[in-house]
Amino acid sequence: MTVLHLDHFTLRTPKVEETARFFRDAVGLHEGWRPAFPFPGKWMYAGDRPVVHIANISGNNTELEAYLGGRDTSVGGGSLDHISLRCEGLAEHQHKLAAFGLSFQERVVPELSEHQLFVDDPNGIRIELIFPYAPDNALMGDNLGRLEIDAG
Repeated sequence: MTVLHLDHFTLRTPKVEETARFFRDAVGLHEGWRPAFPFPGKWMYAGDRPVVHIANISGNNTELEAYLGGRDTSVGGGSLDHISLRCEGLAEHQHKLAAFGLSFQERVVPELSEHQLFVDDPNGIRIELIFPYAPDNALMGDNLGRLEIDAG
């Protein structure tokens, strides 16, 4: 067995519209086709891949729980620390987040060739957006510093 890549993640939330708007407007995904499941929700796409599945947990959750099983939907996802998406267009994303009034943190990791940007979604889940590192990348959010990795 070989794992090829992360396929998608599913968020259970009563904040379906706010969550879809966050992933559309702040992250840059777009809403797309979703199968006719017996419970409401949305799928958010990166290109032609549905990477975020949003399941509505407001109201009667009988159909959702029959399909996915029951879960604790504590704010922030319990043991989940963050979800990471590899991106392009750092400056555009920084300006977009600032325009929406979203606070975010950033750090550069030159040894990994990464510029990491962290922002919380409407459900309190930390989203990491990873951009290519360049020495002239500007930091617009709260600066988490430059992470140096000891090679030895």
